Parts: sequence; structure tokens; C-alpha cells
Amino acid sequence: MISENGIIKLIKKTEEGPSLDYKEDLPLQSDGDKAEFVKDVIALANSGEKAHIVIGVEDGTGKPVGLKTPHTAEQINQILKDKCDPPISVEYVERNILGYKIGVIEINGENPPYIVSVPDKFGGSLFANPQKRFHIERGTVFIRNYNINEGAKRADLDKIYNKIKYVALQADIELTHEVTSKPSDDLTEADIRFFLKNQGDVVATDIYVWMQFRNVKEIVRCKGNWHNISSINRNNPTIELEYTTPVLHSIRMHCSGVVVKVDSGVSEIEATVVIGATNMRIKEGSYVISLKKKG
Repeated sequence: MISENGIIKLIKKTEEGPSLDYKEDLPLQSDGDKAEFVKDVIALANSGEKAHIVIGVEDGTGKPVGLKTPHTAEQINQILKDKCDPPISVEYVERNILGYKIGVIEINGENPPYIVSVPDKFGGSLFANPQKRFHIERGTVFIRNYNINEGAKRADLDKIYNKIKYVALQADIELTHEVTSKPSDDLTEADIRFFLKNQGDVVATDIYVWMQFRNVKEIVRCKGNWHNISSINRNNPTIELEYTTPVLHSIRMHCSGVVVKVDSGVSEIEATVVIGATNMRIKEGSYVISLKKKG
């Protein structure tokens, strides 16, 4: 899930890296354009982590300039189909950010190394415009060397395999809660206290939680490291947590919480949640907070 707040964070990084590529535009008309795009995606996927291509920003600086060529997720995934091994499927969104239309491709590099799997060669013809003559060949492995996409050397492949061994041990953050509620005018006020528990094998650091409520009328206040980010999420009630304290295996940590108001007849607060941390695969899904008293 690519939130508006997440896009703003990508732009504010202002520097490209192994998992972030800025593009002023993404033409995908010619086979040469498509071949170069496949190369870019494979290079980013071989970072072994969630990676992004941000379109409509200035190369190298992240300064918004606006998207010139609109795309769809179906169009982009159709281009990637049968050209990457293992297959790569991406998410794509276009949003109005900071007064500009911005496109973001999100790539999950969960199973590197990724290689080119075209039948032989794919790309621009030898007789095409020299600037569109780019092609890719079957079996090539592309990697991203800081902010440059290039063919892999043996040392690069060693790094990929060493990283695969490293990420085999994963943190696994679970979000739980305790809640108390009381009447508030014609609404119910719920005081939610959140807890983080690491079910994985390694220490979890730099934990990030994004939660958007579906049936909350008002966010009264956030507590601790939680922040109300509804204003950058189309005023949908949304909160986020940036938690830098390391969470050890099987340790339950209180991370404070949020006070919200719902209609008086509501028995469950429904939300969508995204959880991430260093050395942990992103988890996302539905989250339910029961307001019924136990017993």
C-alpha cells in the first residue's frame, strides 16, 4: 500500500540510492523504452528490499516537476510479464502531492537474484533511433550500484547471496492493543493503548506502523510517538508510529496510543494497518478493535 504520506517521505529523501530511483518521466512506447524499464525494475528488485521508482520528480534531487505520461498498474505489469525470473509484479499509484501529479512504482524484491528471462534479446532495433536502441539479453543480472543500474559482477552476486542468508532471520512485529471506552455526548470515546511484540528471531529496529480507520468519526489526540496524519491522507482518520527503540524477541513493548470517537452504536473499530521494520517483510491487512467488554 503506497500512502500519500509515504510518497511525501520518498520525495523528501532527495537522494537516490539502492532502493530509490527518481525519474522526471517514464516513456514506455518503444521496445527500447520497455527494455530499459525492465532493467531498472530488476536492478531495484535485486536490492532485496522494498524499492520505489518515483516519477514526476527531478532526477537526483527529488524536486517535484509533475508527471508527464500517465500509466496504469496493468500496463506496467504487462510489460514486466515473462521478462523477469522469478516473476516481478509491482504496485503503481498516481497521486496529487505538493501540487503536482506524482507516480510511484513499488517493487518488492523478496526473492533475489532476479534475472532477465526474455527469449533471447528484447529492446530497440539496430536501425532505430540510437537513443532508443537499448536492449536486454536473457540471463543478465542487473544491480543498482548506489544510483546507477548496471550489469552484475561476481562480487555483486556474492553480496546478493550473502544478503539472502542474512534476511533468512527476520524480525516479526505483531501489533496488539488494550482499550477502554466511555460515552461522550452522542458518541463513544475509545482510549486505545498499543503494544508491539517481536515474534521473530532477531531484534527489530526502526519500526513503522501506518493505520487508517474506516469507521472513526474523530481522532481526539495521539499519545507517545503516534501522530495524526489525516490531513495528508484525504482527511481519512489516519495515524502513524515511528518507533526507534529496539524490540527484542518475545518482548512486549507499550508504545502508547490514540483516543478516538465513534458512533455510540459501534461495537468494533475497523482499520487497515501496515507494519514494517528493519529486517522484516512488510505486513499489511485489516485490524479490528473490539469495544465490547469481556466476560
